[in-house]
Amino acid sequence: MSSRVRSHFKNMLLTASGTLGSRVLGLVRDRMIAGFFGTGPVSAALLFALSIPNLFRRLLGEGALTSALIPVMTAEKRKGGKAQAFRFLNQVLTRAALLMAGITLAMMLAAWILSWHDGLEERLRLSARLTILCMPYMPLICLTALFTAGLNILGRFGITALSAVWLNIAMIALLAGAGYFVTQDETELAVWVCCGSLLGGLLQLCIPATMLWRTGWRPRFSLEKTDAWEQLRRIFVPAIAGAGILQINFFVSRFLALNVDDQALTLYYIANRVVEFPIGVFAIAVSTVVFPSMSRHAEHDDRDALGADFSHGMRLIFAINIPAATGLIILAAPIVRLLFENRKFTEMDTLATVPLLWIFAAAMPINGMLLMIGRGFNALKDTRTQARLALWMFLLNLALSPLLAWHWGAVGLAIANSVCAVFQCVTLWCVLRKKEVIFARESLLKPLLQCTGASAVMGGAAWGLWQLCTPWIRGEDVSLGVQAIALFATIAVAALLYFTLLGWMHYPEHRFLLKMLRRPRQ
Repeated sequence: MSSRVRSHFKNMLLTASGTLGSRVLGLVRDRMIAGFFGTGPVSAALLFALSIPNLFRRLLGEGALTSALIPVMTAEKRKGGKAQAFRFLNQVLTRAALLMAGITLAMMLAAWILSWHDGLEERLRLSARLTILCMPYMPLICLTALFTAGLNILGRFGITALSAVWLNIAMIALLAGAGYFVTQDETELAVWVCCGSLLGGLLQLCIPATMLWRTGWRPRFSLEKTDAWEQLRRIFVPAIAGAGILQINFFVSRFLALNVDDQALTLYYIANRVVEFPIGVFAIAVSTVVFPSMSRHAEHDDRDALGADFSHGMRLIFAINIPAATGLIILAAPIVRLLFENRKFTEMDTLATVPLLWIFAAAMPINGMLLMIGRGFNALKDTRTQARLALWMFLLNLALSPLLAWHWGAVGLAIANSVCAVFQCVTLWCVLRKKEVIFARESLLKPLLQCTGASAVMGGAAWGLWQLCTPWIRGEDVSLGVQAIALFATIAVAALLYFTLLGWMHYPEHRFLLKMLRRPRQ
């Protein structure tokens, strides 16, 4: 294993491990929310209120701004070392803090006005009131994303991967404390959840800021206009247009789900959260670690290394996302039942969630590929192409979502989202290969077919094993632990078969994946 790949491996392991912890805690948090709120109007209002600051987080924090920041900050570090990189970071932090403060105050004012609008349904008015509490989380997490981007430039991936852990711990602690010892009123519990998000946001901000301080960074108020800032601005403006359209797509879908009925948004959210687990644990880890390396190679005009990193990342995403999607489709019902069915979330809610999970899972490999393809454009500092295509996808989603939601409710929204993702991935992939020939030099068809074939065999085995387990775990007297053991055993056997097939087919990343699973000592 080369030093470059070894470094990628260690950083991916750190990032994936931290993200795994945060995703597990996220599922615990979502299970508690499902149990305390069920799929009623308060649940829908709360989830929509939480989604609004997250829209800006993904847009400004973890999306366009950080994607545009990393290549420019990498170049500044190469030119003048950490000191010059930190000066540039302070310029970005200053402007970002001022912008986010303004957006936060404007959104809180708009939500306050809507909360008094008599013409709105009660769940919409409640959502507006909860949004007032949640919005201060947005500037906290967006500044956190800038701090973690700075740490990634310095090769510090471990602490950044743990960022969401602090949020989930805070929300779980406040919801559990309030739900078990203070109140059973759903509206009051929703306020406690919002307060938990603010506490978690403070922890998320302080920890990476402290780590960056230890590396030599010092905060400075700076509105200086430098060449680096102008370069970032040129990249960021079209990038925010592209990312903004994508995030507005998600927001529109959730808003439509909120207006379908009391249940739709909660079911839509839960199915999407299950799918985000494998994407977050591995696909985001791969793209996060490979992207700074791709940016360095693009900056040094090392096209061969740039193409090698990209292909390496795509093969890793194939190898994980395709079997994960297959497993989620085959085992959708037992997974939702195990993760969420408790208290107010019933068997009927599980059955209503399963079709949504099938649709989101089928699109999961596409969304993983989109992450890497987007990183390819960002490494080349081309955000305009993504912005133009995102606009077309927005218009397509805007046309499909209301029509399909009218016929099939939340399921129709999921279909519209998945169709748009497929069109966006295929189009961007074709454009990227034409723009830079190095991305087309190595064919990815064989790895794609290998992973698809091995996943099909694995899926058949998982289905058969679960049919054997089902007679033993049915009944109200079967404990949650027994169900979990049966499900994990099925997944473990199916995964072992899958990785054995990859080895038999001599898949290029087979040893790399096995080494990650064994967590090597070095």
